[in-house]
Amino acid sequence: MFHEVRIYNAKMRLKKILSSQELSRKYWKKIEEQDPGLNPGPGKVKKLSRELKRKLDAQIPSFLLL
Repeated sequence: MFHEVRIYNAKMRLKKILSSQELSRKYWKKIEEQDPGLNPGPGKVKKLSRELKRKLDAQIPSFLLL
């Protein structure tokens, strides 16, 4: 849920009003454009190179691997 945002200039005059619908659209558009990261969609899984896998494994503490 987003609330209406009012943007003022330096002289405290109303410059722009962003409606909650506009903010919501911008938010979800940005989310869709972002890299999927840890939760990729189907067909978006990338394979790691051996070198990158070794580097990542070295960063994870051994007690988490149990």
